[in-house]
Amino acid sequence: MPEPTPPRTRASCPRCGKPPGLRWTYFLPSNTRGRVLKCRACDGGYDLSDGCKIAGLMGGLLGLGPSILLFGRIVTAGHGSAPFVIAATAVVISGFALGSLLLAWVSLRLVPKP
Repeated sequence: MPEPTPPRTRASCPRCGKPPGLRWTYFLPSNTRGRVLKCRACDGGYDLSDGCKIAGLMGGLLGLGPSILLFGRIVTAGHGSAPFVIAATAVVISGFALGSLLLAWVSLRLVPKP
């Protein structure tokens, strides 16, 4: 009798159905078109779907709006001093990354790659 396969979820490997070992860095926007990630369970290749990649990019852009507003307020509160500008820049980077991670995770779908 064959082994029952685990139920496939949106975060499961498209080849074996097991958790592939996703890292948070995979959800950040990348212009690498030939990227192939390896599943920890079956060593098969997979990647995020194009829709997931586009959603991640759009989420990053949506995260920029509030973070740029905060940038101006932080710099104004610090009277333009260097530590406040650096902290405000970190807020903008964090806003982009968090928006990107959130929308990429919501729209997650993995596709097999050769």
